[in-house]
Amino acid sequence: MKKKKYLLIIMIVFALAAASAIWYCLPKTFLSGVEPSDIKSIAVFDGNTGKGFDINDADEIRYIIENIQGIKMERDNISIGYLGVSFRMHFYDKTGKEIESFIMNSANTIRKDPFFYRCDDNLCFDYLKELEDKYTD
Repeated sequence: MKKKKYLLIIMIVFALAAASAIWYCLPKTFLSGVEPSDIKSIAVFDGNTGKGFDINDADEIRYIIENIQGIKMERDNISIGYLGVSFRMHFYDKTGKEIESFIMNSANTIRKDPFFYRCDDNLCFDYLKELEDKYTD
């Protein structure tokens, strides 16, 4: 009887470990299920310059959302305890409710605690730099 109990516990632990490994390896798409027309504004803060700006133009919002949605991200490392940001982004719908927020640290890295997410493609990081110059000068 004890052997069956231990075997059951071992099988449950193994199944949980396998499910966790599969979940960790699955790609993540940020802003999935969000239509660009549903977003009213994007609040952006650049941790490198200390400047913040809001993006309200529908074409700019569409470009950013479609770019982010079009890239599959993979979990990389644990991000808890890391400081510093490049672009902290908050996405708001037409009612002013925050839909999602995360940090875009580079053209291939997003940070959303507790993980860093990486991709081989280019996120719209340079485009955000251009918009920062446009809105803060």
